[in-house]
Amino acid sequence: MSSGFRVPGFGLKTKILGTARRRLLFCLVIVLATTFLGALPTLAQPVRIAIGAASVAHLPGWMALEGGYFSRQGLTPELIFIRGGPQTAAALLGGDVAFAQVYSQPLVAAKLGGGDAVIVAGLINQPLFSVMVIPAVEKPQDLRGKKLGITTFGSATDLALRLALKHWGLKAEGDVSILQIRGVPEILSAMQSGVIQGGTVSPPTNMMAVKAGFRELAYLPKLGISFQHTTLATTRRQIASSRELALKVLRAYGLGIRRIKTDKPFTLKVLAKYFRTNDQEVLEYTYNAGLPLFHEIPYPTLSGIQAMLDFLGEKDAKARQAKPGEFVDISLLEEIERAGL
Repeated sequence: MSSGFRVPGFGLKTKILGTARRRLLFCLVIVLATTFLGALPTLAQPVRIAIGAASVAHLPGWMALEGGYFSRQGLTPELIFIRGGPQTAAALLGGDVAFAQVYSQPLVAAKLGGGDAVIVAGLINQPLFSVMVIPAVEKPQDLRGKKLGITTFGSATDLALRLALKHWGLKAEGDVSILQIRGVPEILSAMQSGVIQGGTVSPPTNMMAVKAGFRELAYLPKLGISFQHTTLATTRRQIASSRELALKVLRAYGLGIRRIKTDKPFTLKVLAKYFRTNDQEVLEYTYNAGLPLFHEIPYPTLSGIQAMLDFLGEKDAKARQAKPGEFVDISLLEEIERAGL
């Protein structure tokens, strides 16, 4: 009787304990695997982005990098300095970079020529320049007969100056002489040496010019000129091959712009790093100049692109027939706006 009691009990106990051990072992394996996999480094996706010279117009990209917003999107960015809009557009179209912060004109011209470039964001939608002049020039009409400096023909400094001259009733080819100086800082140097009597410069060079004794004839955002200045561009084939990558890049930019608007001390540190100056007056001026021009969801300006087409249309029949919407893809920003940054 006692043996009959012990045998069934022993067998039941063994079965229960065996099942419990197997469940415990299974749970332990899951925990260890999760811990191990979680400890492995996440493979970040590399992305190459072309960026222009030191200008507040390029601040969103710097902020996205320095604020860690690319990393939060699982990206390892490489910001590549390329001087000149045409050269930047060529690098984008050639596949050397996946994205580019670049003035709109070379992108529009490339598209008119059959290129695949497309604008996905308008980082600056106004002509972020000042026309700086010698003290003797007190009003726009005093520019007649003067030599004015730009970086290169077809550049943002060139178009912005021509639009300003047109706004003032002056002819770019008759009333003034426009000279290529190659770089914005070099325009100031040319003014100081007397080679030119004025030029189109961006922050912080305009502030530096004021400190050097020159006059700001006009701060162009106040003229109400339609102008697609700095864009974030890619190619349609890039979007087709990796739309998610484009969304991640745009989210990082949006978060970088949000940081500009909410964290002035950090933004000033970033400006100081990339402008290589600790002049607080220059940094403060540059920050205040750019702040109202940035938007978290940075849609491009179709009217600004139309202004570009009008300019190109003076010599290009294709530009006269083109529509601004052909040069942009705002579906990415629309998707981000619906979902939220």
